[in-house]
Amino acid sequence: MNKLIWVKFYNNNYYQLILRLNKLGITIYNSKKDKDCILIKIKREDYDKIKKYLISYKTEIYSLTGILKIDWLIKKYIIFIMAIIISIIFLLICNNLVLKIDIKNNNNQIKDLVQNELKANGLTILKFKKNHKEIEKVVNKILDDNKDTLEWLEIKYDGLVMIVNVTEKTIIKEKEEYNYCHIVASSDAKILSLNIYRGVPLKEVNDYVLKGDIILSGDITFNEEVKNRVCASGEVYGEVWYKVKVEVPFKEENIKYTGKNRYNFNIKINDEKYKILKSRIKNYKEKEINLYKFNDFEINLVKEKEYVVETKTLTEEEAYNKALKLAQDKILLKLDKDESILLKKVLKKEVNDSTIYLEVFIITKENIGLLKVTDVAEEDANNGSKPN
Repeated sequence: MNKLIWVKFYNNNYYQLILRLNKLGITIYNSKKDKDCILIKIKREDYDKIKKYLISYKTEIYSLTGILKIDWLIKKYIIFIMAIIISIIFLLICNNLVLKIDIKNNNNQIKDLVQNELKANGLTILKFKKNHKEIEKVVNKILDDNKDTLEWLEIKYDGLVMIVNVTEKTIIKEKEEYNYCHIVASSDAKILSLNIYRGVPLKEVNDYVLKGDIILSGDITFNEEVKNRVCASGEVYGEVWYKVKVEVPFKEENIKYTGKNRYNFNIKINDEKYKILKSRIKNYKEKEINLYKFNDFEINLVKEKEYVVETKTLTEEEAYNKALKLAQDKILLKLDKDESILLKKVLKKEVNDSTIYLEVFIITKENIGLLKVTDVAEEDANNGSKPN
């Protein structure tokens, strides 16, 4: 196959050029005439004749065609091509080789057990990954061999890391029963309701109690003598009081996203991050998408979401309502589902140029019954008595 090239002649005399080339025995495969030049398609080896015998003509190789062009492109981009090939090979290895096994469990004995089982089934580091069917087969075998120890096992791959999630079998313990205990007040309160399952009530509804006071006693008495001791149980709900202080500025800043996004890359080594490109956005929040990970080395695609900060000045009423809600939210964080706020009242309000200050009194309904396990010998020593 002929290796052809286009040669550019900086000459306007087309016919004279054709005659000169014919005299040199050069075959012309194609030709084009332009404003200030002539393009001639010839064999690559004939170009050496032109450079030798037509020295008065200014020429240059205009473009390469066929195999010569491919050969020229390969030579020109050989380093780039080799880098791509090596990268592809490296990525193929990365996608199929295991360099680390990460067993997710806090029990070292379970981790050692799973590690040994994986090794026995051919799952170790520096080995190629197994397909889904093989993994499923190994998982089932490990679970069958350890029915009394392992509840659940999952094996998945993340880059060069094999992640093993494992759950050990838990033995459900029966609820511990205590021989002797009281129900005491967990905080200062007023009793709202009292449901007794076992024990003797020492307090009644609407009684005020201090933290630590016994509400239900485990002492079963008759004629002021302790006849038996049990573990008291029951539900005690009380009215609990709080005083909450909050301060709210009149100026508040809100973040608003503009919808403008830019993309970047970063390299993470250990805990240090290095951005590839300089960000073109002033204010933005980042969202990372991991592209590659090996141990403590990561390459991430970074989505930068632009935002603007909008400043709003609250009216006194808006700041007041916001402060009141903050006070209420502070208390709600302490409460369970069956507990609630009964009353809130502002005790103090102060307003200055920049902030509003509130002191809020809040009453809640809470479960104030706290189990207190008691030592029999200690109780006898304190009371100087024994049950008859």
